[in-house]
Amino acid sequence: MANLTKIFGAIILPIFLSGCLSIGSGPLTNSISVPISQIKKKHKLPSGFCLDKSASSSSAYQETMVVTNCIAVSNGNNFYFSRRPVDTIVNIAFTRSAVPKDISQKEYLSVIAGNMEFKKFLTASSNKKIVYGQKKLQKTFFHVSFQRISSSDRREFVRKYFFFVNKKLVVMTILSFQKPRKNTYIAFEGFIKKLSSANF
Repeated sequence: MANLTKIFGAIILPIFLSGCLSIGSGPLTNSISVPISQIKKKHKLPSGFCLDKSASSSSAYQETMVVTNCIAVSNGNNFYFSRRPVDTIVNIAFTRSAVPKDISQKEYLSVIAGNMEFKKFLTASSNKKIVYGQKKLQKTFFHVSFQRISSSDRREFVRKYFFFVNKKLVVMTILSFQKPRKNTYIAFEGFIKKLSSANF
């Protein structure tokens, strides 16, 4: 368990503190290609959300995808996805961090939950105050919810999910600029369950 605590400090903490990426102006699609080794498998996103291809990024540690609000527009016999006023941005980080062979995924999530202390994050955010909300450990994922108040007093609602795809950690951040709808969380939790149960 000591080794897992070190992993938490080295990998999870920076991901937790990082904000959502800015949305771009590139093409939109209603699915994401999940990176697993050398292959990728498409998964359809919840209704009303699209992948912003221009805002995605990749590094040696993780591949990050940015999802934002969209709407399907009919153009005769075809349709395309168009942007609509943004109230929610979803940041999905597929890390290269695999669960150690001698530790179960449930134990790994429990360690993350046990080490999640909001007081540590207050000093790490210079211009934003974190207001504690809740943290909850489910069977297939762990999530934390909190509010963030910027120096300009703008309130942001944040929920972070920690789960596994093919034994590798994924961190999904849902950032809402107004009080989030409950069905948004329900839709993405269903999406998480599909990703977690996928066989590659």
